[in-house]
Amino acid sequence: MTNAGARTIAFISNKGGVGKTHIAINLALQFAREGRRVLLVDTDLGSANADLRLGIRPLVTVNDFFEKRADIFQCLVPTEYGFHFLAGKSGEFKLANLAHQQKIRLLRAFDRLVRDGGYTDIFFDLGAGIGSRVLDFALVCDECIIVATPQDIVAAYAALKACWTRFTRLSDMHYFKSKTGGVHFTDGSHSGRKLRMNFLVNQAENLREAKGVYLRILDVARTFFYTPEGQSVLPLRYIGGVPYVHALLRTAERSKLPALVLYPHHPFSKAIGEITGVLLEKQSVAPNRLDVPFTDRVRGVVQAWVS
Repeated sequence: MTNAGARTIAFISNKGGVGKTHIAINLALQFAREGRRVLLVDTDLGSANADLRLGIRPLVTVNDFFEKRADIFQCLVPTEYGFHFLAGKSGEFKLANLAHQQKIRLLRAFDRLVRDGGYTDIFFDLGAGIGSRVLDFALVCDECIIVATPQDIVAAYAALKACWTRFTRLSDMHYFKSKTGGVHFTDGSHSGRKLRMNFLVNQAENLREAKGVYLRILDVARTFFYTPEGQSVLPLRYIGGVPYVHALLRTAERSKLPALVLYPHHPFSKAIGEITGVLLEKQSVAPNRLDVPFTDRVRGVVQAWVS
């Protein structure tokens, strides 16, 4: 990694029910098993449910941070799985409808966690949908993982297109700059800005179907993300597929344990391990993160919000 602090990964989806939180939890666990110092942040603030999936009842949540009862570091909860957790609070109207200044305060708090938390990786499990708050939180991260399913190919493509649209608006207005003045989001040769996105296909019948889903999304993307000369303006990366077993996930939810713990030898767990390997093997910062610290990305988004 070229930027200081933790590596940041955002998990997004255009709709609920695709298993995004399950994926984020189990990847956090597998990263921890690989010796990484991981923080999982439930950023679906007012509809948070990662704590239920983990079977924990945190005494402090991000709501205590907003109510100024606790510093952001005091809201971090250790788990028995080797990673730390920052919980939202389900059903909290204020968290689901943050005021403008609260969003800015939260982004700056995340910046502190990235710089000073001592983590190698921070996972942001974002809420479903493609609203500007979700997209901006995703775009300040080092990497963005769109969780798709075979049933929601159009929704996954819509999330990709929305990320690109928001990305180009922010970068065209030079909201992403380093302290040295370089414009963020370039491909190094200054021939054009590029954003790199990752696709993970969940709930597939098998890995072959998962790869097929990605190829279908890629085929649709060619109509929007390729120049007349056939050059891609948006590099995409397929990081893997996860097989769907209804009984496995229902048992995990009822027992409030990660599927990796319940079924360590299941194809689901094997798939999570392989995806972890891909993410750890290719740790180099994606092209859209060259030489620009997380702090400057946060600064750019805040500037866009107040302009």
